[in-house]
Amino acid sequence: MNSTDDSYSMASSLPSSLDQTPLSSLSAASSYASLVNCDETVSIHSESHQHFDKKTKKISTFNESKFLSTSDSNNTNNGSNNINKRTSCSTLQNRHVNKLCSILEEPIEIHGQGNFPTLNIVSKDFLIELRRAFHINNIDITDVRLNGGAASYVLTNDKAFSYSDIDFIFRCDLSSESTWTQIKTIVCECLSQHISSTSSSSSSFSQLSFSPIIIQAAYVEKVVRVINPSNNDSWALMSLCNVNGQNIELKFVDRMKRQFQFSVDSFQILLDPLLDHYEQTFKNQQQTNKKQAYYNQYHHSKQQYDYRSSKNNRYVSSSYRLPTISVECVYGSFESALTHLNRRLIATTSPERICGGGLLKYCLLLTRGYRPYDNGIASWQLEKLMCSRFFIDYADINEQEYKLLAFLSSHFSNDDTAKYRYLLQLRLIIERSTVCLMAHERNLTLTLITQLATDYYYRLYDEYNTYNLNGEITTTEVTVPNSITIDVIYHNEWDEWKSLHTPAKKQIQSQQQQQQQQDN
Repeated sequence: MNSTDDSYSMASSLPSSLDQTPLSSLSAASSYASLVNCDETVSIHSESHQHFDKKTKKISTFNESKFLSTSDSNNTNNGSNNINKRTSCSTLQNRHVNKLCSILEEPIEIHGQGNFPTLNIVSKDFLIELRRAFHINNIDITDVRLNGGAASYVLTNDKAFSYSDIDFIFRCDLSSESTWTQIKTIVCECLSQHISSTSSSSSSFSQLSFSPIIIQAAYVEKVVRVINPSNNDSWALMSLCNVNGQNIELKFVDRMKRQFQFSVDSFQILLDPLLDHYEQTFKNQQQTNKKQAYYNQYHHSKQQYDYRSSKNNRYVSSSYRLPTISVECVYGSFESALTHLNRRLIATTSPERICGGGLLKYCLLLTRGYRPYDNGIASWQLEKLMCSRFFIDYADINEQEYKLLAFLSSHFSNDDTAKYRYLLQLRLIIERSTVCLMAHERNLTLTLITQLATDYYYRLYDEYNTYNLNGEITTTEVTVPNSITIDVIYHNEWDEWKSLHTPAKKQIQSQQQQQQQQDN
Protein backbone atom coordinates (compact mmCIF):
# COMPACT_ATOMS: atom_id res chain seq x y z
CA MET A 1 0.00 0.00 0.00
CA ASN A 2 1.41 3.35 -0.98
CA SER A 3 1.94 5.81 1.85
CA THR A 4 1.46 8.81 -0.38
CA ASP A 5 -1.85 7.92 -1.93
CA ASP A 6 -3.86 5.75 0.44
CA SER A 7 -5.55 6.32 3.78
CA TYR A 8 -6.21 3.84 6.50
CA SER A 9 -9.52 3.39 8.28
CA MET A 10 -8.82 3.04 11.97
CA ALA A 11 -12.03 1.27 12.91
CA SER A 12 -11.71 -1.46 10.29
CA SER A 13 -8.99 -3.46 12.02
CA LEU A 14 -9.51 -2.78 15.72
CA PRO A 15 -9.87 -5.81 18.01
CA SER A 16 -13.11 -6.39 19.87
CA SER A 17 -12.87 -6.04 23.64
CA LEU A 18 -15.69 -8.57 24.04
CA ASP A 19 -13.88 -11.35 22.14
CA GLN A 20 -10.26 -10.85 23.24
CA THR A 21 -8.36 -10.44 26.47
CA PRO A 22 -6.56 -7.15 27.24
CA LEU A 23 -3.22 -8.76 26.44
CA SER A 24 -4.34 -10.02 23.05
CA SER A 25 -5.93 -6.66 22.38
CA LEU A 26 -2.67 -4.92 23.20
CA SER A 27 -0.87 -7.21 20.76
CA ALA A 28 -3.44 -6.46 18.09
CA ALA A 29 -3.13 -2.73 18.69
CA SER A 30 0.65 -2.99 18.40
CA SER A 31 0.34 -4.82 15.10
CA TYR A 32 -1.96 -2.06 13.89
CA ALA A 33 0.54 0.60 14.91
CA SER A 34 3.18 -1.16 12.82
CA LEU A 35 1.24 -0.37 9.64
CA VAL A 36 2.96 2.98 9.37
CA ASN A 37 3.17 2.93 5.61
CA CYS A 38 -0.43 4.10 5.59
CA ASP A 39 -1.49 7.59 6.62
CA GLU A 40 -4.32 8.06 9.06
CA THR A 41 -6.37 10.78 7.39
CA VAL A 42 -8.76 12.45 9.81
CA SER A 43 -11.60 14.80 8.96
CA ILE A 44 -13.34 16.75 11.73
CA HIS A 45 -16.63 18.59 11.30
CA SER A 46 -19.07 20.83 13.19
CA GLU A 47 -16.55 22.80 15.25
CA SER A 48 -15.64 26.45 15.04
CA HIS A 49 -12.08 27.05 13.87
CA GLN A 50 -9.26 28.96 15.40
CA HIS A 51 -6.63 30.13 12.93
CA PHE A 52 -2.99 29.61 13.73
CA ASP A 53 -1.61 33.11 14.04
CA LYS A 54 1.16 33.63 11.50
CA LYS A 55 1.90 37.26 12.34
CA THR A 56 5.16 38.07 14.04
CA LYS A 57 4.82 39.02 17.70
CA LYS A 58 6.82 41.69 19.48
CA ILE A 59 9.08 39.98 22.00
CA SER A 60 9.85 41.60 25.32
CA THR A 61 13.44 42.50 26.28
CA PHE A 62 15.49 39.75 27.87
CA ASN A 63 15.40 39.90 31.69
CA GLU A 64 17.38 37.47 33.85
CA SER A 65 15.38 38.05 37.00
CA LYS A 66 11.89 37.02 35.79
CA PHE A 67 9.78 36.21 32.75
CA LEU A 68 8.33 39.26 31.04
CA SER A 69 4.90 38.68 29.55
CA THR A 70 3.68 41.04 26.87
CA SER A 71 0.24 41.51 25.40
CA ASP A 72 -0.50 41.50 21.70
CA SER A 73 -0.52 44.68 19.74
CA ASN A 74 -4.08 43.76 18.76
CA ASN A 75 -5.53 44.30 22.24
CA THR A 76 -8.83 45.98 21.50
CA ASN A 77 -10.67 44.84 24.65
CA ASN A 78 -8.83 46.62 27.44
CA GLY A 79 -9.68 45.33 30.90
CA SER A 80 -11.01 42.02 29.61
CA ASN A 81 -9.93 38.64 30.96
CA ASN A 82 -6.40 37.65 29.88
CA ILE A 83 -7.68 34.23 28.87
CA ASN A 84 -9.78 35.85 26.15
CA LYS A 85 -6.88 37.86 24.78
CA ARG A 86 -4.74 36.71 21.95
CA THR A 87 -1.42 34.95 22.39
CA SER A 88 1.17 36.47 24.76
CA CYS A 89 4.94 35.99 24.61
CA SER A 90 7.96 36.11 26.87
CA THR A 91 11.67 35.30 26.91
CA LEU A 92 13.64 32.59 28.69
CA GLN A 93 16.14 32.98 31.50
CA ASN A 94 19.61 31.50 31.19
CA ARG A 95 18.79 28.50 33.37
CA HIS A 96 15.80 27.67 31.18
CA VAL A 97 17.87 28.04 28.02
CA ASN A 98 20.37 25.58 29.51
CA LYS A 99 17.55 23.09 30.13
CA LEU A 100 16.43 23.58 26.54
CA CYS A 101 19.95 22.93 25.26
CA SER A 102 20.19 19.75 27.32
CA ILE A 103 17.06 18.43 25.56
CA LEU A 104 18.28 19.35 22.09
CA GLU A 105 21.81 18.00 22.64
CA GLU A 106 20.82 14.68 24.24
CA PRO A 107 20.96 11.64 21.90
CA ILE A 108 17.62 9.85 21.49
CA GLU A 109 17.29 6.31 20.23
CA ILE A 110 14.98 5.73 17.26
CA HIS A 111 14.28 2.03 17.08
CA GLY A 112 13.80 0.27 13.76
CA GLN A 113 11.55 -2.63 12.86
CA GLY A 114 13.07 -6.00 12.08
CA ASN A 115 16.83 -5.90 11.50
CA PHE A 116 16.99 -2.15 10.91
CA PRO A 117 19.56 -0.66 13.29
CA THR A 118 18.77 1.67 16.17
CA LEU A 119 19.57 5.29 15.28
CA ASN A 120 21.02 7.74 17.79
CA ILE A 121 19.40 11.05 16.87
CA VAL A 122 20.57 14.35 18.37
CA SER A 123 17.58 16.65 18.09
CA LYS A 124 19.46 19.84 17.22
CA ASP A 125 21.43 18.15 14.43
CA PHE A 126 18.34 16.45 13.05
CA LEU A 127 16.35 19.71 13.05
CA ILE A 128 19.17 21.54 11.28
CA GLU A 129 19.34 18.79 8.65
CA LEU A 130 15.58 19.00 8.09
CA ARG A 131 15.63 22.80 7.81
CA ARG A 132 18.45 22.67 5.29
CA ALA A 133 16.71 19.95 3.23
CA PHE A 134 13.42 21.85 3.27
CA HIS A 135 15.18 25.00 2.06
CA ILE A 136 16.93 23.13 -0.76
CA ASN A 137 13.59 21.68 -1.89
CA ASN A 138 11.88 25.11 -1.78
CA ILE A 139 9.60 24.26 1.15
CA ASP A 140 9.12 27.42 3.18
CA ILE A 141 9.27 26.72 6.95
CA THR A 142 8.06 29.77 8.86
CA ASP A 143 9.63 28.64 12.14
CA VAL A 144 10.44 25.59 14.28
CA ARG A 145 9.03 25.26 17.80
CA LEU A 146 9.28 22.97 20.82
CA ASN A 147 5.85 22.11 22.19
CA GLY A 148 4.13 19.82 24.69
CA GLY A 149 5.66 18.25 27.78
CA ALA A 150 9.26 19.01 26.80
CA ALA A 151 8.48 22.75 26.54
CA SER A 152 6.73 22.63 29.92
CA TYR A 153 9.77 20.87 31.39
CA VAL A 154 11.98 23.75 30.24
CA LEU A 155 9.77 26.33 31.97
CA THR A 156 8.68 24.61 35.17
CA ASN A 157 10.33 24.88 38.58
CA ASP A 158 8.94 21.46 39.53
CA LYS A 159 11.93 19.11 39.82
CA ALA A 160 9.62 16.06 39.71
CA PHE A 161 8.15 17.04 36.34
CA SER A 162 8.62 14.44 33.60
CA TYR A 163 7.77 14.25 29.93
CA SER A 164 7.56 11.46 27.38
CA ASP A 165 7.43 12.61 23.74
CA ILE A 166 9.50 15.47 22.35
CA ASP A 167 7.16 17.50 20.15
CA PHE A 168 8.46 19.78 17.41
CA ILE A 169 6.21 22.04 15.34
CA PHE A 170 7.13 23.14 11.82
CA ARG A 171 4.88 25.92 10.57
CA CYS A 172 4.54 25.61 6.83
CA ASP A 173 2.10 25.66 3.93
CA LEU A 174 0.23 22.34 3.49
CA SER A 175 -2.34 23.53 0.97
CA SER A 176 -0.94 21.10 -1.60
CA GLU A 177 -0.87 17.34 -1.03
CA SER A 178 2.29 17.16 -3.12
CA THR A 179 3.99 19.35 -0.48
CA TRP A 180 3.04 16.91 2.27
CA THR A 181 4.30 14.00 0.18
CA GLN A 182 7.57 15.85 -0.36
CA ILE A 183 7.90 16.56 3.38
CA LYS A 184 7.52 12.88 4.24
CA THR A 185 10.13 11.98 1.64
CA ILE A 186 12.62 14.51 3.05
CA VAL A 187 12.17 13.25 6.62
CA CYS A 188 12.76 9.66 5.49
CA GLU A 189 15.83 10.66 3.47
CA CYS A 190 17.33 12.35 6.53
CA LEU A 191 16.71 9.18 8.54
CA SER A 192 18.34 7.16 5.76
CA GLN A 193 21.50 9.26 6.06
CA HIS A 194 21.72 8.32 9.75
CA ILE A 195 21.56 4.62 8.82
CA SER A 196 24.68 4.95 6.68
CA SER A 197 26.53 6.75 9.50
CA THR A 198 25.51 4.31 12.25
CA SER A 199 28.63 2.50 13.43
CA SER A 200 26.69 -0.45 14.84
CA SER A 201 25.21 -1.35 11.45
CA SER A 202 27.13 -3.74 9.25
CA SER A 203 29.03 -2.32 6.31
CA SER A 204 26.90 -4.24 3.83
CA PHE A 205 23.68 -2.99 5.43
CA SER A 206 24.80 0.66 5.64
CA GLN A 207 25.68 0.69 1.95
CA LEU A 208 22.19 -0.33 0.88
CA SER A 209 19.76 2.24 -0.47
CA PHE A 210 16.20 2.20 0.82
CA SER A 211 13.12 3.92 -0.55
CA PRO A 212 11.27 6.46 1.65
CA ILE A 213 8.36 4.00 2.00
CA ILE A 214 10.67 1.36 3.52
CA ILE A 215 12.30 3.90 5.86
CA GLN A 216 8.86 5.10 6.95
CA ALA A 217 7.72 1.55 7.67
CA ALA A 218 10.92 0.88 9.64
CA TYR A 219 11.22 3.97 11.83
CA VAL A 220 7.93 5.91 11.79
CA GLU A 221 5.41 4.70 14.35
CA LYS A 222 2.45 6.65 13.00
CA VAL A 223 1.58 9.15 10.30
CA VAL A 224 -1.49 11.35 10.73
CA ARG A 225 -2.96 13.87 8.29
CA VAL A 226 -5.82 16.09 9.51
CA ILE A 227 -7.86 17.97 6.90
CA ASN A 228 -10.97 19.96 7.77
CA PRO A 229 -12.00 22.29 4.94
CA SER A 230 -15.11 23.55 6.75
CA ASN A 231 -13.06 24.78 9.72
CA ASN A 232 -9.96 25.59 7.68
CA ASP A 233 -7.90 23.05 9.64
CA SER A 234 -4.81 21.53 8.06
CA TRP A 235 -1.89 19.82 9.83
CA ALA A 236 0.06 16.56 9.81
CA LEU A 237 2.17 14.45 12.16
CA MET A 238 5.05 11.98 11.88
CA SER A 239 6.07 10.10 15.04
CA LEU A 240 9.55 8.50 15.13
CA CYS A 241 9.47 5.29 17.17
CA ASN A 242 11.12 4.86 20.56
CA VAL A 243 10.16 1.68 22.44
CA ASN A 244 10.60 3.47 25.79
CA GLY A 245 7.88 5.98 24.92
CA GLN A 246 10.14 8.96 24.19
CA ASN A 247 9.10 9.43 20.58
CA ILE A 248 10.20 12.36 18.46
CA GLU A 249 6.98 13.94 17.20
CA LEU A 250 7.30 16.05 14.04
CA LYS A 251 4.13 18.11 13.56
CA PHE A 252 3.71 20.17 10.39
CA VAL A 253 1.09 22.86 10.93
CA ASP A 254 -0.57 25.04 8.34
CA ARG A 255 -3.72 25.84 10.31
CA MET A 256 -4.93 24.34 13.59
CA LYS A 257 -8.21 25.26 15.25
CA ARG A 258 -7.00 24.31 18.74
CA GLN A 259 -3.33 24.21 19.67
CA PHE A 260 -3.55 23.03 23.29
CA GLN A 261 -5.63 20.94 25.68
CA PHE A 262 -4.76 22.50 29.04
CA SER A 263 -2.81 25.58 30.05
CA VAL A 264 0.15 23.51 31.31
CA ASP A 265 0.89 22.23 27.79
CA SER A 266 0.24 25.46 25.90
CA PHE A 267 3.84 26.70 25.65
CA GLN A 268 5.68 26.87 22.33
CA ILE A 269 9.40 27.71 22.39
CA LEU A 270 10.79 29.20 19.16
CA LEU A 271 13.96 27.31 18.27
CA ASP A 272 15.19 29.11 15.14
CA PRO A 273 17.59 31.52 16.93
CA LEU A 274 19.14 28.61 18.82
CA LEU A 275 19.42 26.43 15.71
CA ASP A 276 21.05 29.36 13.85
CA HIS A 277 23.45 29.70 16.76
CA TYR A 278 24.36 25.99 16.59
CA GLU A 279 24.99 26.28 12.85
CA GLN A 280 27.17 29.36 13.23
CA THR A 281 29.14 27.79 16.07
CA PHE A 282 29.78 24.70 13.96
CA LYS A 283 31.02 26.84 11.05
CA ASN A 284 33.31 28.82 13.37
CA GLN A 285 34.70 25.60 14.79
CA GLN A 286 35.41 24.29 11.30
CA GLN A 287 37.21 27.51 10.37
CA THR A 288 39.23 27.36 13.59
CA ASN A 289 40.25 23.76 12.93
CA LYS A 290 41.39 24.69 9.42
CA LYS A 291 43.45 27.60 10.75
CA GLN A 292 45.03 25.46 13.44
CA ALA A 293 45.93 22.83 10.85
CA TYR A 294 47.47 25.54 8.67
CA TYR A 295 49.53 27.00 11.52
CA ASN A 296 50.59 23.54 12.62
CA GLN A 297 51.84 22.77 9.11
CA TYR A 298 53.60 26.00 8.18
CA HIS A 299 54.62 27.54 11.51
CA HIS A 300 57.11 25.44 13.45
CA SER A 301 57.54 27.99 16.15
CA LYS A 302 55.68 26.58 19.19
CA GLN A 303 55.32 29.98 20.80
CA GLN A 304 53.73 31.52 17.70
CA TYR A 305 51.41 28.53 17.22
CA ASP A 306 50.24 28.60 20.85
CA TYR A 307 49.52 32.31 20.59
CA ARG A 308 47.45 32.05 17.44
CA SER A 309 45.66 28.91 18.66
CA SER A 310 44.64 30.51 21.95
CA LYS A 311 43.40 33.56 20.05
CA ASN A 312 41.22 31.36 17.85
CA ASN A 313 39.88 29.48 20.89
CA ARG A 314 38.88 32.79 22.46
CA TYR A 315 37.01 33.62 19.26
CA VAL A 316 35.09 30.34 19.37
CA SER A 317 34.19 30.64 23.06
CA SER A 318 32.94 34.20 22.60
CA SER A 319 30.74 33.06 19.72
CA TYR A 320 29.07 30.47 21.95
CA ARG A 321 27.03 33.03 23.85
CA LEU A 322 23.49 31.73 23.76
CA PRO A 323 20.93 33.89 21.95
CA THR A 324 17.69 35.24 23.38
CA ILE A 325 14.97 32.61 23.11
CA SER A 326 11.30 33.59 23.02
CA VAL A 327 8.37 31.47 24.15
CA GLU A 328 4.75 31.80 23.11
CA CYS A 329 1.74 30.77 25.21
CA VAL A 330 -1.26 29.80 23.08
CA TYR A 331 -3.48 29.52 26.17
CA GLY A 332 -3.77 33.30 26.25
CA SER A 333 -2.02 34.48 29.40
CA PHE A 334 1.61 33.49 29.84
CA GLU A 335 1.77 34.36 33.55
CA SER A 336 -1.42 32.42 34.33
CA ALA A 337 -0.28 29.34 32.43
CA LEU A 338 3.12 29.43 34.14
CA THR A 339 1.44 29.68 37.54
CA HIS A 340 -0.77 26.69 36.71
CA LEU A 341 2.31 24.71 35.66
CA ASN A 342 4.31 25.42 38.81
CA ARG A 343 1.35 24.88 41.15
CA ARG A 344 0.04 21.78 39.33
CA LEU A 345 -3.33 23.24 38.42
CA ILE A 346 -5.60 22.03 35.60
CA ALA A 347 -7.18 24.89 33.65
CA THR A 348 -8.46 25.28 30.12
CA THR A 349 -10.86 27.20 27.93
CA SER A 350 -13.75 25.88 25.83
CA PRO A 351 -13.45 22.28 27.10
CA GLU A 352 -16.17 21.14 24.69
CA ARG A 353 -13.70 21.79 21.84
CA ILE A 354 -10.98 19.54 23.27
CA CYS A 355 -10.71 16.32 21.27
CA GLY A 356 -11.61 13.01 22.89
CA GLY A 357 -8.06 12.41 24.06
CA GLY A 358 -8.44 15.36 26.43
CA LEU A 359 -10.22 13.12 28.95
CA LEU A 360 -7.27 10.72 28.97
CA LYS A 361 -4.81 13.59 29.45
CA TYR A 362 -7.00 15.03 32.24
CA CYS A 363 -6.91 11.73 34.17
CA LEU A 364 -3.14 11.53 33.61
CA LEU A 365 -2.69 14.94 35.23
CA LEU A 366 -4.85 13.85 38.18
CA THR A 367 -2.68 10.79 38.77
CA ARG A 368 0.40 13.05 38.75
CA GLY A 369 -0.93 15.22 41.56
CA TYR A 370 -2.58 18.02 39.57
CA ARG A 371 -5.94 19.37 40.71
CA PRO A 372 -8.68 21.22 38.82
CA TYR A 373 -8.60 25.01 38.95
CA ASP A 374 -11.89 26.88 38.76
CA ASN A 375 -11.38 29.65 36.20
CA GLY A 376 -15.10 29.93 35.52
CA ILE A 377 -15.61 26.23 34.77
CA ALA A 378 -16.36 23.92 37.70
CA SER A 379 -14.53 20.60 37.81
CA TRP A 380 -17.74 18.54 37.56
CA GLN A 381 -18.80 20.51 34.49
CA LEU A 382 -15.34 20.13 32.93
CA GLU A 383 -15.40 16.36 33.46
CA LYS A 384 -18.88 15.97 31.98
CA LEU A 385 -17.96 17.95 28.87
CA MET A 386 -14.77 15.95 28.30
CA CYS A 387 -16.56 12.63 28.84
CA SER A 388 -19.20 13.66 26.31
CA ARG A 389 -16.55 14.65 23.77
CA PHE A 390 -14.65 11.40 24.34
CA PHE A 391 -17.70 9.29 23.48
CA ILE A 392 -18.50 11.51 20.50
CA ASP A 393 -15.02 11.07 19.01
CA TYR A 394 -14.75 7.39 20.00
CA ALA A 395 -18.29 6.10 19.83
CA ASP A 396 -17.36 2.48 19.11
CA ILE A 397 -16.00 0.24 21.88
CA ASN A 398 -13.24 -0.96 19.52
CA GLU A 399 -12.04 2.60 18.95
CA GLN A 400 -12.08 3.23 22.70
CA GLU A 401 -9.98 0.14 23.32
CA TYR A 402 -7.41 1.06 20.67
CA LYS A 403 -7.12 4.64 21.92
CA LEU A 404 -6.76 3.59 25.56
CA LEU A 405 -4.15 0.91 24.84
CA ALA A 406 -2.14 3.30 22.68
CA PHE A 407 -2.27 5.95 25.42
CA LEU A 408 -1.09 3.50 28.09
CA SER A 409 1.74 2.29 25.87
CA SER A 410 3.01 5.78 25.00
CA HIS A 411 2.74 7.37 28.46
CA PHE A 412 3.65 4.61 30.92
CA SER A 413 6.04 2.30 29.05
CA ASN A 414 6.37 -0.85 31.23
CA ASP A 415 5.24 0.68 34.54
CA ASP A 416 2.30 -1.57 35.47
CA THR A 417 1.75 0.20 38.79
CA ALA A 418 1.25 3.57 37.06
CA LYS A 419 -1.05 1.98 34.48
CA TYR A 420 -3.14 0.40 37.24
CA ARG A 421 -3.51 3.65 39.17
CA TYR A 422 -4.35 5.51 35.98
CA LEU A 423 -7.11 3.05 35.07
CA LEU A 424 -8.60 3.45 38.55
CA GLN A 425 -8.76 7.20 38.05
CA LEU A 426 -10.20 6.94 34.54
CA ARG A 427 -12.92 4.53 35.63
CA LEU A 428 -13.92 6.79 38.50
CA ILE A 429 -14.24 9.85 36.22
CA ILE A 430 -16.22 8.01 33.53
CA GLU A 431 -18.50 6.38 36.11
CA ARG A 432 -19.47 9.62 37.84
CA SER A 433 -19.38 12.09 34.94
CA THR A 434 -20.83 10.28 31.90
CA VAL A 435 -24.34 11.55 31.14
CA CYS A 436 -24.54 11.19 27.37
CA LEU A 437 -24.72 7.39 27.08
CA MET A 438 -27.30 4.72 27.63
CA ALA A 439 -26.62 2.36 30.54
CA HIS A 440 -25.60 -0.50 28.23
CA GLU A 441 -23.02 1.57 26.33
CA ARG A 442 -21.63 3.03 29.55
CA ASN A 443 -21.26 -0.43 31.07
CA LEU A 444 -19.36 -1.65 28.01
CA THR A 445 -16.73 1.04 28.53
CA LEU A 446 -16.53 0.44 32.27
CA THR A 447 -16.15 -3.29 31.63
CA LEU A 448 -13.31 -2.64 29.22
CA ILE A 449 -11.45 -0.53 31.80
CA THR A 450 -12.19 -3.13 34.48
CA GLN A 451 -10.68 -5.93 32.39
CA LEU A 452 -7.51 -3.94 31.77
CA ALA A 453 -7.14 -2.85 35.40
CA THR A 454 -7.72 -6.39 36.66
CA ASP A 455 -5.00 -7.68 34.38
CA TYR A 456 -2.46 -5.15 35.66
CA TYR A 457 -3.62 -5.76 39.25
CA TYR A 458 -2.82 -9.46 39.16
CA ARG A 459 0.47 -8.79 37.39
CA LEU A 460 1.45 -6.63 40.36
CA TYR A 461 0.17 -9.27 42.75
CA ASP A 462 2.31 -11.96 41.11
CA GLU A 463 5.39 -9.72 41.10
CA TYR A 464 5.00 -8.91 44.79
CA ASN A 465 4.98 -12.58 45.74
CA THR A 466 8.68 -12.86 44.79
CA TYR A 467 11.21 -11.74 47.41
CA ASN A 468 14.98 -11.57 47.41
CA LEU A 469 16.14 -12.98 50.75
CA ASN A 470 19.80 -13.63 51.60
CA GLY A 471 20.74 -13.34 47.93
CA GLU A 472 18.30 -16.07 46.95
CA ILE A 473 15.01 -15.52 45.13
CA THR A 474 12.20 -17.40 46.83
CA THR A 475 8.50 -17.46 46.08
CA THR A 476 6.12 -17.00 49.00
CA GLU A 477 2.54 -18.12 48.82
CA VAL A 478 0.08 -15.40 49.78
CA THR A 479 -3.50 -16.41 50.31
CA VAL A 480 -5.98 -14.01 48.73
CA PRO A 481 -9.11 -13.65 50.88
CA ASN A 482 -12.39 -14.49 49.19
CA SER A 483 -13.63 -10.99 50.00
CA ILE A 484 -11.28 -9.48 47.44
CA THR A 485 -13.52 -8.59 44.50
CA ILE A 486 -13.45 -6.22 41.60
CA ASP A 487 -15.18 -3.57 43.70
CA VAL A 488 -12.48 -3.81 46.36
CA ILE A 489 -9.81 -3.55 43.69
CA TYR A 490 -11.23 -0.28 42.46
CA HIS A 491 -12.13 1.33 45.74
CA ASN A 492 -9.01 0.41 47.75
CA GLU A 493 -5.53 1.56 46.92
CA TRP A 494 -2.95 -1.05 45.96
CA ASP A 495 -0.59 -0.07 48.80
CA GLU A 496 -3.37 -0.46 51.36
CA TRP A 497 -4.29 -3.92 50.09
CA LYS A 498 -0.64 -4.89 49.91
CA SER A 499 0.00 -3.95 53.54
CA LEU A 500 -3.05 -5.86 54.75
CA HIS A 501 -2.75 -9.09 52.82
CA THR A 502 1.01 -9.55 52.22
CA PRO A 503 3.33 -11.07 54.87
CA ALA A 504 6.02 -8.79 56.19
CA LYS A 505 9.61 -9.48 55.21
CA LYS A 506 10.72 -10.07 58.82
CA GLN A 507 7.91 -12.56 59.32
CA ILE A 508 9.04 -14.51 56.25
CA GLN A 509 12.65 -14.52 57.44
CA SER A 510 11.71 -15.76 60.91
CA GLN A 511 9.62 -18.54 59.37
CA GLN A 512 12.55 -19.61 57.20
CA GLN A 513 14.94 -19.56 60.18
CA GLN A 514 12.58 -21.71 62.23
CA GLN A 515 12.32 -24.21 59.39
CA GLN A 516 16.12 -24.34 59.04
CA GLN A 517 16.49 -25.01 62.78
CA GLN A 518 13.98 -27.83 62.56
CA ASP A 519 15.84 -29.35 59.61
CA ASN A 520 19.13 -29.20 61.52
